[in-house]
Formats: sequence, structure tokens, C-alpha cells
Amino acid sequence: MEKLKTIRAVYSYYFPEIRKLISKITADFPHGEFLKSISPGLDDYEKPITEKMIKFYKKDVKGLEGFGYRYPTSGSSEGIYHLLSRIKKDHPDSPIYTLEGEYEGYRECAAGLGLTVQEVKEDIEVIKALMPGYWFISNPSGRDGNILPDSLINQIADLGNKVVVDMAYLGLTKKHRFDMTHPNIIAVLTSMSKPFGLFYYRVGFTFSREPVQTLYGTKWFKNILSLIIAEKVFHKFTSDYIYKKYAPVQKEILDQIQKETGIELRRSDVLILAHLTEKDFEKLTDEQKEIVASYKRGPGYRFCLTQYFLERET
Repeated sequence: MEKLKTIRAVYSYYFPEIRKLISKITADFPHGEFLKSISPGLDDYEKPITEKMIKFYKKDVKGLEGFGYRYPTSGSSEGIYHLLSRIKKDHPDSPIYTLEGEYEGYRECAAGLGLTVQEVKEDIEVIKALMPGYWFISNPSGRDGNILPDSLINQIADLGNKVVVDMAYLGLTKKHRFDMTHPNIIAVLTSMSKPFGLFYYRVGFTFSREPVQTLYGTKWFKNILSLIIAEKVFHKFTSDYIYKKYAPVQKEILDQIQKETGIELRRSDVLILAHLTEKDFEKLTDEQKEIVASYKRGPGYRFCLTQYFLERET
């Protein structure tokens, strides 16, 4: 049996097309954009780019244009921290929830603010028994890379909960229209880290129905180069380009893993991920179980495939 080269944490794949685009941008470095800082100014630089982002995902996300407060952020993580800060200030006693096995960044950011996040089983009857509070939910889900049904999020919102939807994996799945129109979905987080491999460029957008006062400073303190890159991405590609090109590679990788290890990983909706259920785990040999056990996440097992994508370039 060959070594399983999947990763427990999720590392974005710095797609070759994106590298090529950035090389083109920086070959003739856009110094002129930075020289506009005094006149006409860069305070509103992100606004037309944010509009392009909304248009880019118009067929994928319903209702994004309905969020009146929009901020350029360092991926989705900055938005998470500032939304938690707002909860800490305005509703410090309100419970905060995530689904079991969710992205650990919610818990860790909250802990830094003296807040506690409770993980909850994905069971609507269990959820109904909870005191209403704030929910942080990733969709596509960071738990296993699969798309959560809008009905689940809307049911949680119908119970009087305030929901923050983290769409960090938006653009890495087959076509699906995510519904963000429920009034109790109070904020939506987006990032270009996972979909385009721009993790270290730190570019994302936070959409909120109410002001996030601590993000007001992004009017001045923002990464202009990353916004330039984002604008070029929105101009050059379509929202389904990456998935259409690389989903077949995901299938090839899973076939390779099965051939090398005998482990048949399930294909996740997110193309850089794979997963197993607990029932799948029970069917493995003892040796395979030992290999897979450390990938446990909530009710299942999650695997990042990025290393295999990288190896295909050599």
C-alpha cells in the first residue's frame, strides 16, 4: 500500500491560470493605480470591483445584492473576526453555534474574544431545542466539501436565529444557486482564497445587512493590488471555469488513491476535497482505518487533495 498524500487541513491550489494572470499583471506593475491615492483618491476603489463580484456570481448566489453594507476584507477570516466582535459588543450573552465538524476558525476567533462556540449535530429537532442565537455556517460546507441544502439554513433562520453564511468555497462546485434572501441571514462572507488559490493575496468581501463599524476602516486600509487581481479574475474567467476544467482531475486523483491505497474516497462537491462517512470507515481494513482515523471531522472524514493536484504539474 502506498502512502496517502491527502492533507487534514485545507490548502488552496494556486491554479496555473491564476499564476499566469498575476505574472501578466505584475510584469507591467500597476503603479499608476497607487498614485491615485490623493487624486482622485482610493477610498471607494473596491466599490466597482464588489459590483463586478456580485455580477460574476449572479447565477450562483441569489440575494447578494440585497446586502447594503459591503467591505473588502482579508479573505473571509477578517469578516468572521469582525462579525464576532460585533456580537461581543452588542449581544455578549447570545449563544453562538456551528454545525458539528465545522471550520475551526469560528471557534478560535471567538475564543480570542472571550466567546464560546457550541458545535451542534445536524439534526433540526436538536436545533429546535436550542435557545436562538447566532450561527456561523459554511456553504459549501467546510466539514466535508458538500453543498448544504438551502432548506436547512432557512429552517435554522426561521427559528429566530441570526445566520452568517461563509461561502469560502464558492466557485469550486458544480453549478448551484445558493439562496441568501432570508432576512435572518444577516451576513455573507466570500473569499478568493480557495476558489482561485489566492490565499496569500488575502482578498475577500463581507456583505452585511447592518453596519459593521469595525470594518469601516477598510475604506482606507485595504490591499489595492489584491483588488486589482480580483478585478482581472472577474474579467477573464467565468464562475464555473475552475470547476469545469478541474473536476475531471479530481476524479482521476480519487481513482489514483483507490489504486494506490485501496481506499475509495467519496467525491466531494468541492473539487479539492474528498470525504468518507462513518459507515464507509467501518468497512475499511484495520490498516486503512489507522491511516484514515486522523482525518475525522464531525460525523465523517475530510481529505484535502491539493498535494495530488500539485504533483500532476511535474
